[in-house]
Amino acid sequence: MWGVLAETLSRYLPDQTQALHLAFALGDSARLEGMFSAAGFGDVYVKRETREGIVESFDEYWAPIEAGTGQMPQANLALPEPTRRAVREEVHARLSQFESNGRLVMSVEMLMGAGRA
Repeated sequence: MWGVLAETLSRYLPDQTQALHLAFALGDSARLEGMFSAAGFGDVYVKRETREGIVESFDEYWAPIEAGTGQMPQANLALPEPTRRAVREEVHARLSQFESNGRLVMSVEMLMGAGRA
């Protein structure tokens, strides 16, 4: 859901690529399990969940980005206006494949982890 934005911003802000992808740093189940174990948890269990994410429109998706909510939106706001427009247009074009009746319908994948303290 946010990977397209991170990839697009990374092309305009290559020096910030690592920071822009930080939100995805725990996408490796073995790494997450290792972090739980290193923190002292036992019986660690990590599973991958896929859910359907629905956003009513691209404008609704883009609103928190324009509001500057979070690291990627802040990076976007720091760009000059013409570049921000280009980023928005590119993200919109790339997300258009997920449009259905004006809504964005995407699979959202996440890792769920648990352990005993």
